[in-house]
Amino acid sequence: MTLFTVDPATVTPAPFTDDDWAFTLLRCLASPSTEEYPPARLCGFLFLAPDRLRLYFGTEPDLPGTTAADVRPGGALTALLAALPSLLDEQRLTKTDTDDPHCSRVVDLTGW
Repeated sequence: MTLFTVDPATVTPAPFTDDDWAFTLLRCLASPSTEEYPPARLCGFLFLAPDRLRLYFGTEPDLPGTTAADVRPGGALTALLAALPSLLDEQRLTKTDTDDPHCSRVVDLTGW
């Protein structure tokens, strides 16, 4: 078998894709870096489009039921992760008449 050696300094890195952003976001939510229990616990996720992700959170006892948050997994993930728990009960962004059987309300954070 032929072996090719590659100098990492000469290789152009591949651009970050939507899948890379989504994986980074999910990894941060599934394994938070803090020791304390997160106020919003990730229960699941669903890709709605290549650039749109629905995150499902169990937020008991603050909000009964499951809350979904629609996000775009790209850009300022640190800001989104920091603000996410407080945005889940933002009334102006929340829709309760959802067709999604997995949640009782959806918070649209795609423009945030």
